[in-house]
Amino acid sequence: MQYITSSDEAKKIDNISIREIGIPSPVLMEKAALSVYNHIINTFGTPDKAGKILAVCGVGNNGGDGVAVARLLKEAGYDSYVMLLGNIEKATDEIKIQINIAQNLDVKFVTDLFDNEYNIIIDAIFGIGLSRNVEGKYAECINKINNLSAEVVAVDIPSGINATTGEILGCAVKADYTVTFGTNKIGNVLYPGALNAGKTIVADIGFPKKAVQTVNPRAYTYSREDILNLLPARKSRTNKGSYGRVLVIAGSPGMSGACYFTAKAAYRMGCGLVKVMTSDDNLGIIKTKLPEAITSSYESDNISDAVNWADVIVIGPGIGINAYSEKLMKEVLNITDKPVIIDADGLNILSELNKKSKSSDKLYPYALSSNYIVTPHMKEMSRLIDVSVDDIKNNMMKYTSKQSKGCTIVLKDARTVISDGNSVYINTTGNNGLSTGGSGDVLAGMISGLVAQGAEPFEAAKLAVCIHGLAADVYTEKFSRYSMLASDILDILPEVMPY
Repeated sequence: MQYITSSDEAKKIDNISIREIGIPSPVLMEKAALSVYNHIINTFGTPDKAGKILAVCGVGNNGGDGVAVARLLKEAGYDSYVMLLGNIEKATDEIKIQINIAQNLDVKFVTDLFDNEYNIIIDAIFGIGLSRNVEGKYAECINKINNLSAEVVAVDIPSGINATTGEILGCAVKADYTVTFGTNKIGNVLYPGALNAGKTIVADIGFPKKAVQTVNPRAYTYSREDILNLLPARKSRTNKGSYGRVLVIAGSPGMSGACYFTAKAAYRMGCGLVKVMTSDDNLGIIKTKLPEAITSSYESDNISDAVNWADVIVIGPGIGINAYSEKLMKEVLNITDKPVIIDADGLNILSELNKKSKSSDKLYPYALSSNYIVTPHMKEMSRLIDVSVDDIKNNMMKYTSKQSKGCTIVLKDARTVISDGNSVYINTTGNNGLSTGGSGDVLAGMISGLVAQGAEPFEAAKLAVCIHGLAADVYTEKFSRYSMLASDILDILPEVMPY
């Protein structure tokens, strides 16, 4: 697990390290500068290959980092310069120290950013504390940097990005690389900030574990290395009944793929049995395409019997929005004793139920209890809570974690955000190959397969989203993301899952 911090959390870690634990601020600044220095020499090579380097520095501590990087590069034989941007009378003590050291070592200071004179630009104008729009000479400088052909390395976060939301504050540096310190920042991970951050390197600069644990950042992510320890254990002496039963209520006439993808994904994740309850029209297709599944008709069979059979229920993929599917949803919404995953059309039915409610408060998803998992994409979430897509995009963490009863919300986007109302998981795996029909159905099935094996809803959602993204990453190592299908995710899962 890797923490992802907001601006306030990152500042607290820094302050605890300095003021309570006693690590001098210049020591942390020197280690931060060394991490950027090491990235530059490892990425761009020797002085003759790297060319001319300019550190564009504000007068805060982020600027101090930049001045220190330029000094380290100069000492190593690189052709490096510093450009200060801002009122030196308002400079922090830390950058004043760095300026003094740099001047004593004959680092050259320049006053203008000449067109294409530099091969590498170090962006150290603003750090994680920026909270208002960039204007005036700062905006002019940032726009000029973005129009140059130089490679850009941002210090901690690209200048102009809100470190807590990823929002662009008027304008922002477009970096090729961002070297961030101690923990990654939410602004580097969430869009649109992620587009400006380029390739992000998280550098250890010596923040003590005690400082991080004291702050206990709310957001975090998983990597492939985390999966093995987090997946439900499989014992040697077991049978199909040992790994749970999933009921998939999905599909409608002409929509057989949704129930197939969901059911097969549940099996791929290791559940023991899957029952597909779908339209009569789809039964033959499911029996042929997925003979491992038990089949049932929601048009002629008793849904209560199917629910009683199951350990976990998935409802929504491809069921349509009509009086009958609404009746199915209402019945499932009465379930309190087992996990329920609501996806796709199920979410749109919830939106219709919200409209019909006499309450002034939106009922769903926030009124759902902790046994529910909802998996909306941006438009579905917008319909559910009657908030614009743009507002949700700019405040993903707010809308996933604003809950009353603690259901798990999986807000799907290029960076999927998941919350149970307490902590927040931000997914960093996957790519745009997943932007294809059926991908969401696969994810819903994957979540159900993990829940069926005993994973808690929130944990199952996080793991499934991480693995879902990894499947796309593994696929695009071999094939084009243009050609990726939902069925390819299912086929690649055996390569992604641990042995």
